[in-house]
Amino acid sequence: MEFGAIRKTSLVDYPAKRAVVLFTKGCNYACPYCHNPALSRPATGSETVSEEQALETLALRRKYADALVISGGEPTLHQGLRAFIIRARALGYLVKLDTNGSNPAMLKQLFDEKLLDYVALDLKAAPEDYAKATGGISDAARSVKESADAIKASGIDYEFRTTVVQGLHSSQSIKAMCQWIEGGNKLFLQRFRPGSCLEPAWNDKQPPCEKELEEMLKEAKPFFKEAGLR
Repeated sequence: MEFGAIRKTSLVDYPAKRAVVLFTKGCNYACPYCHNPALSRPATGSETVSEEQALETLALRRKYADALVISGGEPTLHQGLRAFIIRARALGYLVKLDTNGSNPAMLKQLFDEKLLDYVALDLKAAPEDYAKATGGISDAARSVKESADAIKASGIDYEFRTTVVQGLHSSQSIKAMCQWIEGGNKLFLQRFRPGSCLEPAWNDKQPPCEKELEEMLKEAKPFFKEAGLR
């Protein structure tokens, strides 16, 4: 398995843990507001971190970090993910997976084998807006709902998170998204920040203001044990 980048120390990617973050290359979505196109659509010849290099770094960082976060791109596109997680866990790491929820079968396998300690699922939008949010993926909502249900049934800690974007989200659409996903443990709304979007035209969109975010959060709170802003 190969990676596109490595962050040797993070205090924010795994709740209450110091973590190493590995970023996989490639994504099956084409979210126009994606903030990291260098990973989702990597250029030919772009930097690559091999599996052995990643494991060597993890071994060296183990005395400084308790957790490993595997982010992307979309990690579940990679068939070598399961085997890599097994090797990382053998070093004593807790493992968190960031995912877009497009591969529920792999998630269920990882849950069944107890290979994950925490999952963060990116909820893009209400189901009727999912194709727009993902760059035209017509069946994305079905896979995400299946993944969300599997995550809630897994028994491990998890969070859902949504990047709020002008023209894609409103208080009503956030409520519809929460109703569709049938609530859960935690939901965090994140403010879209323009700059380096996959689709350059989306860089012209303004971030939502605090009042808009608070109104959306108010609609989300009844559906989750915990809901907040990031």
